[in-house]
Amino acid sequence: MRTHLLIATLCLSFSIVPAYAGTLDNLERESTKSSSTSKKSSSSSKSESTSLGDDIAGRIVAGIAEVIVQAVAAGGAMSHDRYMQTEPKIIDDSEEIQNLFRTTGDPLVPMLRASSQWLYSSNNINAQLNRIEAGYGFLGVSYAQNKLNEDGDELILANTLIHYRMSFGNNFSWDFAYGRGKMNGNQNHDGSVFAMPMRFRLKPDWHLEYYPVWSSYKGGSLAEHQFSVNYHYKYLGATVGYKTWSAGTASVDGLFTGLYLSF
Repeated sequence: MRTHLLIATLCLSFSIVPAYAGTLDNLERESTKSSSTSKKSSSSSKSESTSLGDDIAGRIVAGIAEVIVQAVAAGGAMSHDRYMQTEPKIIDDSEEIQNLFRTTGDPLVPMLRASSQWLYSSNNINAQLNRIEAGYGFLGVSYAQNKLNEDGDELILANTLIHYRMSFGNNFSWDFAYGRGKMNGNQNHDGSVFAMPMRFRLKPDWHLEYYPVWSSYKGGSLAEHQFSVNYHYKYLGATVGYKTWSAGTASVDGLFTGLYLSF
């Protein structure tokens, strides 16, 4: 009799423990899992040739870093210059100077852009993707919220970022963005976020966007990759794309569509 009571008690105990086995639960767990690293110390003597090789490698790295810094500074200056003029300069009726300019409503370096998108994943997950961005010249700020739902379970990913906006000509923009993120699921988590959105204009009304985001929560990491094709007319645009979230062995992906306003 006592044996039967013990077995029943154990079964009841396991039955009341919450089981987080859904895809969103796995994504949250993997995103906040700290990766353990082992450090190995070793001592070795360096020869003169090795020191010379290290010196050459250091000079090469320094040279590359200098070129990158110059390109980043030039890109920010181009974004600023594009805001100074809203149309190309006309020399005569048959020729134009291809100078830097930004038309009103240009979605590549927007003054204000608000988007709303709807995503459907093959593993029965739906998501609402909202983002608003404001800026002038080479500086901007954005807030994004991704609300994922799976059979009543919900995971909300939000971030607030400061953007350094670079232009390389009139048809390509590239941002470096950094800020803070929040993950609200079974628990609430805060972390740091880095993003590098890129936009490339194919034709006056068409552009491609690649929006990667990397977030760090409690030593874990979450990667987002978003690809889209966008059609833009005056201040209104339509978007079709593909997005993934991945952390460790967990991932969510799906197709999305939506609309945006850009000024």
